[in-house]
Amino acid sequence: MTLTVRLPQPLEDTLDAYCAERGLTKSHVVQECLTNYLVQARTGKVAAEPQGQVSAAYAAFKRAGLVGSVDLGTPSATRDAVRQRAMQRLQRGAS
Repeated sequence: MTLTVRLPQPLEDTLDAYCAERGLTKSHVVQECLTNYLVQARTGKVAAEPQGQVSAAYAAFKRAGLVGSVDLGTPSATRDAVRQRAMQRLQRGAS
């Protein structure tokens, strides 16, 4: 399943830094957080410590410098298009 989540910029920056420091994907971190949240909500207990294991392939790509992000100086067309649509919706709602 694919899920899209809007995050405030400070939270997104913190997630990016956390993932980069630990060599984890955002998906992995979000899955672990949701698991912990849902277990705690249901049982009142914190879920087991996250495994945090990185696959051998990911570790190899990371060592080779192939994991990370590149700032090309301009936002991607997809992100820009999403922002533009969101702004249009907000403007329509304000009228």
